Amino acid sequence: MNSASTIVPRRAHITGPVVLITLGIILLLDQLVPGWGISKTWPLLLVVIGVMKLVAVSQPPRPPEGPRV
Repeated sequence: MNSASTIVPRRAHITGPVVLITLGIILLLDQLVPGWGISKTWPLLLVVIGVMKLVAVSQPPRPPEGPRV
């Protein structure tokens, strides 16, 4: 099996951390600002995931990497 075919583009791995950061901000705002919380701001997570998917699709593909020496 060719190891180059199993390489996943780095930008595909950014969605998880961005969602976790957004969730952390929402939970922090719940503690700092009364009335904020996941029950009112869960659509923000969907928006963030959607924006990340659009960014990933709109970027040109990465050129293949050469052999590692």
